[in-house]
Amino acid sequence: MVTDQLKNASIYYGISERVKSAFEFIKNNDATKMEPGRYDIDGDNVFALVQTYDSKTMDKGRWEAHKNYLDVQYVASGTEKMGYAHISGMKVKDEYVPEKDIMFLTGEGTFFPAASGTFAIFYPEDVHMPGMAVGSPEKIIKVVVKVKV
Repeated sequence: MVTDQLKNASIYYGISERVKSAFEFIKNNDATKMEPGRYDIDGDNVFALVQTYDSKTMDKGRWEAHKNYLDVQYVASGTEKMGYAHISGMKVKDEYVPEKDIMFLTGEGTFFPAASGTFAIFYPEDVHMPGMAVGSPEKIIKVVVKVKV
């Protein structure tokens, strides 16, 4: 897991060309002015999901992980808490669904605030719980770029 500010994104371009294209998409598009939905960057290899939602209280959170994609999650507006845990310390709650590249887990993790301008990279071994409220729920605009690994 990596977390930083978008202004420092170029530090992470060396991870892969696909990750670089994810950051370039985020930097070249103002998510606060985009319609929610999917935006293809490189077909199913790299695509962005622009999302608008209200952050949730902790009792509504779910730990999730993916096998075929890493997530670059960028908060364009608002502040949310994101949780992180290594998969080795978690237990599977709902088995992996290949068509959706997702499984749900249970366990404990660490949470950090992600204000507007913050991104996190979650690799397949990084179980995560995004979208949690810091205090009261608030409107969040986020871009999640799915990068095939």
